[in-house]
Amino acid sequence: MTKPRMPDTFADAMTTVRIALGVSETLRVANAASGRAYAESTLYDWGNKDTGTLPSLELALAFDRAYRLAGGEDAPFRDAFAQQLESALNDADACRRSLVTESAAFVREAAEATEALFHAAQPGASSRAIHRALVEAQQVERAARPLRRRLASFLRPAIRASAGKSGGTHQ
Repeated sequence: MTKPRMPDTFADAMTTVRIALGVSETLRVANAASGRAYAESTLYDWGNKDTGTLPSLELALAFDRAYRLAGGEDAPFRDAFAQQLESALNDADACRRSLVTESAAFVREAAEATEALFHAAQPGASSRAIHRALVEAQQVERAARPLRRRLASFLRPAIRASAGKSGGTHQ
């Protein structure tokens, strides 16, 4: 059974190299680059995202080099790495844009609450003014919650296991 391949992953890069070079040449490249003898099943494991195994960076470089020398365009492992890096950076950028949007909402709510609080603090303020201040204070609390979560997300490392998974906390 053929598994669907997720593009821009290391498993996809390995499968691309194995198909382009053939199994025996891919094994020869791996064995020469590492100085050890890999089994054919290892190549298939590296091309299967579900095994969680990957070739080393040294082997990935050797595979990209062999792929190019065999007439392949681009470099599958380099391209997968670049795409995954770009996705991770875009996720971080989206989180920063969301932080700006949430900050603006918080500032707006805080300004409205401040105005309502000044009205409520006046001598002889009506119960309506005090009620409005209470409502505005609650809205400030609601606007602060996403900010707290967003700021905490910047402290956690954002490591993506594979391309194609949604990442970041901006969603």
